[in-house]
Amino acid sequence: MKYFNSRKEKKLFYVIFSLRKPVIVTAAVALIAAMSGCGSDNFTVSGTLEDAGEGEYLLLRQVRPGLLEPVDSVIPDQEGKFIFRHKTPWPAFYMLSMGSDDFLTLLAAPGDRITVMAKRSALSSPTQINGSEESSLMVAFRSDHQEVIEELQHLTEVYNDSLGSPRLPLLMDSLDRRAAELVSGLREKGIALLEENGNSMVAIWLLNQQVVPGKQLFEAAREPELFYRVDSLLFDRYPEADLVVDLHRFVAGLRNSLAVSTRADPRPAVGSLLPEITLPGPDGDTVMLSSTRGSIVLVDFWAAWCPPCREENPNLVTLYDLYHSRGFDIYQVSLDIRKEDWTEAIRKDRLERWHHVSDLKYRDSEVVRNFGLSEIPSSFLLDREGRVVAVNLRGDALRKKVEELIGGQ
Repeated sequence: MKYFNSRKEKKLFYVIFSLRKPVIVTAAVALIAAMSGCGSDNFTVSGTLEDAGEGEYLLLRQVRPGLLEPVDSVIPDQEGKFIFRHKTPWPAFYMLSMGSDDFLTLLAAPGDRITVMAKRSALSSPTQINGSEESSLMVAFRSDHQEVIEELQHLTEVYNDSLGSPRLPLLMDSLDRRAAELVSGLREKGIALLEENGNSMVAIWLLNQQVVPGKQLFEAAREPELFYRVDSLLFDRYPEADLVVDLHRFVAGLRNSLAVSTRADPRPAVGSLLPEITLPGPDGDTVMLSSTRGSIVLVDFWAAWCPPCREENPNLVTLYDLYHSRGFDIYQVSLDIRKEDWTEAIRKDRLERWHHVSDLKYRDSEVVRNFGLSEIPSSFLLDREGRVVAVNLRGDALRKKVEELIGGQ
């Protein structure tokens, strides 16, 4: 079923921020600010976090192309109050988190005084947020998005409960229509926000949203004009902002790829031989994909900075432990930028047991072009001859397919 995914949605942190309306400051006020050390680039994030554990750190990290950069950490006081002070020369995207499963994305601009009221277990759904109109827009859209996710999960449950029923074909048609309606409605809300905020970095955030992991809300190859318009408006306004520069480079590559190719999607299809991959591993030695020939192989594209990827890794560990002795292998390709992030994620997620490669070039990696990647996680399951038998299977669906392939050979 096209839009169904049984895993609980984790919002892709690859999101961005928005512009700050110009503020007229008198010369006297500017002088006072300069004398007090409060430059125009300063902003604050403060608030109250209910049910925060004693001694727990609240983290503030900045989203940069391909990575999360730590900014600061504080321990909320006994009443849960906290404050962060930082500088940014232009609107920038920040992640507020306590633990690894819940986070709030904020758009902070120079001069902002953002206040947040939230519960420890529900940072992503704050009870109140003030001081950043763009952050409020993102929170509201995320709420709408979560409602869609929950209904899609319900449709999936109905489908699973009906397996084996003679009514299943008719039911599937009804479920697919409803799923398409839900996604279409979310897209309409997203497009309306893009039209209203095209010159705001909220637009970049919207372009990077996924309906469910692996399913983009807006697909660059199919609707490039959305990306062209946002790039044109933002690059003119914030030509030095790293996320805007990253989008500008992506759009340049998109224009080029659409100009030189009539293929709508270069992604290898089921039944085709997967192209060779020849990249270095963490130790610098080259590891070729063809070296795994003869095994059932999952070729998995991921990154340390990608929450849905990290969420799937425990399933891959279980799968490998179950089937490696029977001829199953994993070849993981990272789209990280920093080697230390990549290798630390391998260690922390206990992934050392299988093959890892990366050229540490993020979107400029050769695999992005060669495999038609528009999002991660993304994967190809190969038979023993290296032919694609399935694309983007995860969780229980992946386990069943691996069992089928190994059991039948």
